[in-house]
Amino acid sequence: MQSSIHQSYNQFWNILRLLVGCIILIAAGLKAEALAAGTPDLGSGLLHARWFNIIVVECELVFGIWLLSGLLQKLAWLISLFLFVGFLVILFYEMVILHETTNCGCFGRHVKIPPIYTAIFDTMVIGLLIVFHPKGIVFRWQMFFHEVVGLRFSKRLFAVIGIWLIVAVPVTYAMFSVQKNEIAELGTEFVGINGKKTISLQPEKWTGKEFSLLAYITPTNHEKQLTQGKWMLLFYHENCRVCDKAIDEYEILARNVQHENIDIKFALVGIPPLSKNKRDLPESDNGLFFYFLNEENYWNIKTPVQITLKDGIVENIDYF
Repeated sequence: MQSSIHQSYNQFWNILRLLVGCIILIAAGLKAEALAAGTPDLGSGLLHARWFNIIVVECELVFGIWLLSGLLQKLAWLISLFLFVGFLVILFYEMVILHETTNCGCFGRHVKIPPIYTAIFDTMVIGLLIVFHPKGIVFRWQMFFHEVVGLRFSKRLFAVIGIWLIVAVPVTYAMFSVQKNEIAELGTEFVGINGKKTISLQPEKWTGKEFSLLAYITPTNHEKQLTQGKWMLLFYHENCRVCDKAIDEYEILARNVQHENIDIKFALVGIPPLSKNKRDLPESDNGLFFYFLNEENYWNIKTPVQITLKDGIVENIDYF
């Protein structure tokens, strides 16, 4: 009876490791695609740094292949448990400290999943790992050590290393082949292997300088008006709850200022991709002007952020 229970648990563990291995490899592939396409740093801090995400991709490739191979299953189980606990801690940090609620960034730039959903999934995986584990787990560190020592020169080990090299070499080349050029006025520009430019905007560099984004904002008849008088520009992304709240406040401010004849103008600047109804907004409505960055480039900027202009010069930067 006891042997039958252990065998069932072992079967569930095998299914679980295959599932987790596939998910980790998919996440690594999607992140690698974004990095190879030229996506630069996605924000401030270690978690959003380009070099850190490249290391994460390499580690995920190794571990995903390892899980699928069935090699060192007890050690793989232990690392999986610690790994998903670490993922959960990072997700709570993003939600509670960074107030990130729209995208956890785990699956690159195309698959956007709210951190709360990823946290629920990670919690489920942790629970399953605690319940279902490889046969022979007795929670003694010596057991994991003996498993590694007993491996020696396993053919499966060389197979894992060989497959990883076959996959990792072209992926690494693609991620590092991105051309990088510094643009002092805007931030950092990357040109991906697909030829598409990605510009990481760094507003903190703009204070006291001319507003250099004029050439990239549409509609194109804005240069004269944005360089005259005082403006407050709100940069936003669609499907961003914090941005939506900031936009509501801007609409109220614009109406109040218009009624009180205060010499200041308010404008929203959308970051692509934007839905058609956003692109087709009128140039102004009730004192609020509407612009968006051109769609010829990829743009990365932490939003919502408010840029204050005076006669075309950036006076102040405020993050919400």
